[in-house]
Amino acid sequence: MFRAVSDAALINRMGFNNPGAEAIAARLAEWRAAGRWPKHPVGLNLGKSKIIPLEGAAEDYADSFRVLRPQADFFVVNVSSPNTPNLRQLQDKAALDEILAALQEQQRTAGVAPGTESSAQPEGEAPALHRAKPILVKVAPDLSFEALDEILELAGPRQIAGIVATNTTVTRPETSDPELKRIYAEAGGLSGRPLRARSTEIVRHVYRQTKGSLPIIGVGGVFTAEDAWEKITAGASLVQLYTGLVYEGPGVVKEIVKGLRERLNQHVLRSVKEAVGTASNA
Repeated sequence: MFRAVSDAALINRMGFNNPGAEAIAARLAEWRAAGRWPKHPVGLNLGKSKIIPLEGAAEDYADSFRVLRPQADFFVVNVSSPNTPNLRQLQDKAALDEILAALQEQQRTAGVAPGTESSAQPEGEAPALHRAKPILVKVAPDLSFEALDEILELAGPRQIAGIVATNTTVTRPETSDPELKRIYAEAGGLSGRPLRARSTEIVRHVYRQTKGSLPIIGVGGVFTAEDAWEKITAGASLVQLYTGLVYEGPGVVKEIVKGLRERLNQHVLRSVKEAVGTASNA
């Protein structure tokens, strides 16, 4: 992990380090049994293991999903991390279709019908074993709009429940600062403020192409309420932040929520939902 402080950016090449699906499933089950399960929806990120070749990707995603499916409310198929070798090749329409088909089969095997995905569980209720889980796809900011459109063509046939826009980028900002040049020479995915504009472009494109029918989680360069408002009015139904938490601390969430409430009042809107996509509809 490398910090480009003056640009409020991070570069990470940590990959998907974790003890494996079985260990995580056991830990989550323990938390639920101990009464430590949160009231909010819990999502899990699915990524291909580094040691698995691309031709085995669909089976690898399906195996992880099978083990973890009872333990979470929704899942994100990550085929866009730059830190797992060749992973981004799985954003190809045919490769992604194979992965999503394998996950659909796991839903059927568990006794749930595709297309019956539910959203958040009632407060305090654990995920139902035989309820289909929403599956979202996380895309890279470096994709062309044409490549994004091919992914969106799978939304109906594979019951994609939403798009996470976006992952980190492999591009780097231009700079004459020697220290920033040194940091930006590091391999890995770039996140933070330099990613904000491009991730918003992706959000806006997905919203327009789907006419607002597909939920979008906007992520990339969110530090302030203004940043979050930009994502929402471009088409994001939800907003995530990572680098903003590193630089601003957990209190930034409260500040963003406060700022969003002020903007709703300014625009005479009753909820954030009414603001989604308003800048893209213009």
